[in-house]
Amino acid sequence: MTGRAPRTYVVGLLAALMATALWGFTFLGPAAVAPVNVYYLVVGRYAVFGAMSLAVLAARRGGLRRLGPRNLLLALHLGVVGYIGFYLLLSLSAQAGGGVLASTLTGLIPLLVTLASNATEKVLPWRRLVLPVAAISAGLLLVNGGASHGRTGEGDVTTGVVLGFLACVAWSYFVVVNRIVLNRVRPAAGNATWTACIGLGAFGASLFLLPLARSGDGPSPFADAGTLQSFLLWCVALAVLGSWCATWFWNIASKRLPATVMGPVIGMEAVFGAAFNLVWEGRAPTFHELWGGLLVIAGVLLGSYLFNRANTPHEGQPPAGEQPPVAGATGRSAEGPGTHAPARSGGRLPPDRR
Repeated sequence: MTGRAPRTYVVGLLAALMATALWGFTFLGPAAVAPVNVYYLVVGRYAVFGAMSLAVLAARRGGLRRLGPRNLLLALHLGVVGYIGFYLLLSLSAQAGGGVLASTLTGLIPLLVTLASNATEKVLPWRRLVLPVAAISAGLLLVNGGASHGRTGEGDVTTGVVLGFLACVAWSYFVVVNRIVLNRVRPAAGNATWTACIGLGAFGASLFLLPLARSGDGPSPFADAGTLQSFLLWCVALAVLGSWCATWFWNIASKRLPATVMGPVIGMEAVFGAAFNLVWEGRAPTFHELWGGLLVIAGVLLGSYLFNRANTPHEGQPPAGEQPPVAGATGRSAEGPGTHAPARSGGRLPPDRR
């Protein structure tokens, strides 16, 4: 590994952690504006995000032209699925099962991203994934079991789990596809241009939620001046920190980390989200929440370690995914001119790297 590679990895890892912390902060949104209808919160947040995105695109018209119509449509659809789909489902999950339950359920995201990434990139043997996957799964089951004990009706918890799982599917799709497309279009589109295009898609989709906001449960934020002021402040905070800044940091990480590393790291979003909710509720974690959260962290760290180790070349071996140099590639072999040394390995990776 070169001297540059570790710096690139560290920058990408720090950017990913910053993004997950900011995304975890957004889990406070439904509780902070309660009892205001959650649909109003989604529309307000992405209206601010969309306004910021339009301002950036107006100032960077050259980057938008270089991006092209096809890539623009891809970015717009990522904004719809990854932001409106994910955040709306997560907010409804938090209303049904509680903020700690919903935020901890996002620990499923590293599992889904990890499995999808390893299926395509084949960085690790599947048996190496058993321990981190088991640790994260056990942590989620522990936290969810504790949440069900704290409620009188099981229906709310069941609904919260189902909605939370669907949110994880939407966000996992965003993580995997965003990285693939972003690495393909660079350097045609800068980070700010790509982030703005995603924000524009999220804003456009949020407008379709206005009828639901008017007919849904919960009061309007326009009921009184005090409610409106607090609501607008939270919309701005969630848009600037949880949408623009978080996406910007995540795009930095997407250019520097492989998806198989980002999968485990994104599990920290659940930890940050649960911690913010505990602070907001002003209480210490229960036994189930504490040990379940620690198991999630342990699984995330172990998964990141295993993937990092698999991508670190050992002495005399190329990095995973790279072909070793074959003697005679330039017409001259080490055994003399006119002969070619047989490539016994055929470019295959050792068994522990397949």
